[in-house]
Amino acid sequence: MRVKTHLIVTDQWDEYGVKWCGKIADSNPLFKNNLPIFVIITKQGRVELNTLNLKEVEKVAKRMAFPRGRGSITTDKAYIYIKEENGGEKIMGVVERCHIRKYAPMFDEV
Repeated sequence: MRVKTHLIVTDQWDEYGVKWCGKIADSNPLFKNNLPIFVIITKQGRVELNTLNLKEVEKVAKRMAFPRGRGSITTDKAYIYIKEENGGEKIMGVVERCHIRKYAPMFDEV
């Protein structure tokens, strides 16, 4: 006789969602070396990037988002800001990383 004892992970993957919610033209960015300063904030910490390459900013934000947990779906978000001349920061985008696991039951002999 076989009894269901626990679940095993059969497959896992990551899915990313990027939502840009601001424009550089609408802000008053602080420039360093003639480039704006982007700030990425997650639970892991904070990183400042001095670049105009938004693909690079997006790539770093995707790497910094790190979902934790043992559930079938775990998520984490990274927030992208741009530094402004008045000392504040304006939100430019949000990157969401979903880590998805697929489980299957494990059966053992009794």
